[in-house]
Amino acid sequence: MKKLVMNGPKESTLIEVDMPVIEKDTDVLIKNTYCGVCMSEHYDWEHAQPGKSFGHEPVGVVVEVGSAVTRFKKGDRVTGFYSGKVEYDVTDEKNVFKVPDSVRDEEAIAEPLSCLVSAVSKVKIPVIGEKVAVVGCGYMGCGAISLLKMRGAYVVGVDIKREALEDAKLYGADEVYTPDELPAHYKDVPGTDIGFQSEGLGFRLVMEWGETNESLDLAINMTRMCGQLAIGAYHTGEKRLVDLQQLNVKAIDCLSTHPREMDLNYESCKNALKMIGDGVWSYKHVKTKVYPITQFDKAQAELPDKAGKYMKAIVDWSKFDGEPYIID
Repeated sequence: MKKLVMNGPKESTLIEVDMPVIEKDTDVLIKNTYCGVCMSEHYDWEHAQPGKSFGHEPVGVVVEVGSAVTRFKKGDRVTGFYSGKVEYDVTDEKNVFKVPDSVRDEEAIAEPLSCLVSAVSKVKIPVIGEKVAVVGCGYMGCGAISLLKMRGAYVVGVDIKREALEDAKLYGADEVYTPDELPAHYKDVPGTDIGFQSEGLGFRLVMEWGETNESLDLAINMTRMCGQLAIGAYHTGEKRLVDLQQLNVKAIDCLSTHPREMDLNYESCKNALKMIGDGVWSYKHVKTKVYPITQFDKAQAELPDKAGKYMKAIVDWSKFDGEPYIID
């Protein structure tokens, strides 16, 4: 079978490796169909050492099950927490979740969906209908907006790209702004004439999904005294240098929402698929660009400029040539 590995920075290749085999009674053998291309891996892809592998957002089909497996059978479409960097993978059935019949493979990649459910479940929405802010309106930011709306929030979306703001409106944002357009009262900044002194400035909840130092700085400025800054973005690469003094003096509750609790991961994954399958969470038909697996590097290279063109990138494990295409 094939495995995706890096030759070095920005250059991957497919190599032949041994087929994995079921070793435990609770194991499931899965043939991967697609794997999501995640911005959290972009910096590491740009600086990759030979032999490094990427791919943690799989969806596939069960081809064999262990003797004690009760939740799956051959032919089931599945997703979950196993490797997407290989053509076939073996994992314990506890890491696998069935894809609802009403959900296409391309939109059933559950790892990022579970991250969204986990992240938005952790944040504080003080009052139903209160304004909250989302800084960074890419795939994850728009997913967070849609879930915050389900929790009864009035959402203000902020992004440096106008095209991303149009996506934010599609998924429920009530107001959208570039940083330069942001009204002055949406910030609570020490040392300014209006800031850091009265009610009504900034937000009691700001979620940051921009993955840059600038987006973190803006999110801190937008968080009011004793508010919560929920960092959803996965910040890789160089160190982020933020205004610790403002975080401290404003007594900001700073929460990293990455799912590190496996029980929460599993529950979030199960619930995400059920909500999307039942139509409760309207995060289907997201504009997605599909690349042959041999064009993983192209998919990564195009990620920073995808706003307005597509929201999610995935690679197709069944395609080794051809042109990428967009679906919604």
